[in-house]
Amino acid sequence: MKINIKKLERLAREKENENLDFIFVLKSSNHHRVDHIVHQLNEKYFQIIDCTDCANCCKKLTPALSLEETEKIAGYLKLTYAEFEEEYVERKTPQGILLKGSECPFLSENKCSIYDYRPEACRSYPHLHRDNINHRLISFVDNNFICPVVYRIMEDLKTYFDTEA
Repeated sequence: MKINIKKLERLAREKENENLDFIFVLKSSNHHRVDHIVHQLNEKYFQIIDCTDCANCCKKLTPALSLEETEKIAGYLKLTYAEFEEEYVERKTPQGILLKGSECPFLSENKCSIYDYRPEACRSYPHLHRDNINHRLISFVDNNFICPVVYRIMEDLKTYFDTEA
């Protein structure tokens, strides 16, 4: 399935108010049912959509890395922690270590050059396999602008819940 990011962003922008209204439907729904449907749709769309056709998350989001993840990546790159920090680290926050730049420095031709060592935040994005989506609905709407899987799941959920938000 070919991905047109500009079209995705335009469609997500057009549906943003609708989606913000719709999350109230999800919020008031049985969270186990919502999780179950989202998990099924997540599995479905990750079989259809190849992330390397898009890699938009790597171009738009900066994950927070733990110290342990940072050390593993530095080791893989054969850098000392100090060298890694100088080359790649923007700043340290209570949530973790943030990388420099607006695009992941490890993205190369839409592929992760440190794939086996990528941080948990990257491994699990867009986090729709996790339970309690009802507690993360604003980020669910925000991720519509970034991830075609999230966009498709949101649209399908509207059908499942037979509503026009």
